[in-house]
Amino acid sequence: MLGMLSPYARLLVLLDYDGTITTHECNEIVLQRFTGDSWRVHEEALHRGRIGHAECLRRQIALLQEPRSTIIEAMVSAAELAPGLAETLATLSAGGARVAVVSAGFREVIERVWQRERLSQAAILASELGTSRPYRITYNPALGTCPTCGPAACKGAVARTLRSAGDTVAVFGDGHADLCMAREADLVFARGALATLCASQSITYHPLGDFRDALATVDATLQA
Repeated sequence: MLGMLSPYARLLVLLDYDGTITTHECNEIVLQRFTGDSWRVHEEALHRGRIGHAECLRRQIALLQEPRSTIIEAMVSAAELAPGLAETLATLSAGGARVAVVSAGFREVIERVWQRERLSQAAILASELGTSRPYRITYNPALGTCPTCGPAACKGAVARTLRSAGDTVAVFGDGHADLCMAREADLVFARGALATLCASQSITYHPLGDFRDALATVDATLQA
């Protein structure tokens, strides 16, 4: 019918990058390669609730001593796309969905992976890695502040800002940093720590495996 909205015209998709778009945590691979087990003490503190996710990443990145270009290249090389991601992004783009990558990971890394894999266009709201040691992280200004995430590191603010009246918001994530974003979603697809957190806080979620299966769930929800 002429003037009929495309199936995804009111769909907002928010994707974490590391461990969600990729098959594994690229940051952890690089940290292990360059710092040995030193990064793990901060990861353990995060899981015990002693520090927040932003402070954890800040401490871990500060351990790195390699040239910035070496770190970036290692993170790009470690990236392997999750099953079905490319096809799902192409379908969403063709259908008119709005897609954004919301990540504490580094913009330069994500953009290079996007170009390498020739992925469909998406907004990339990611952090910047500093240029001198000790390396610092500048979070994307779209992120907000909350007691859990800390100052300028909360992804929930992105969902609230980008969401328009009548939108269905689908969030994909795997970690502590994605919890506030998941709280704002209509549909949550989770693996790893995010799945555990959602279960413990009674947030309904779908296990995230192949992105094509997730898309089928999105389609069924939109058609209901």
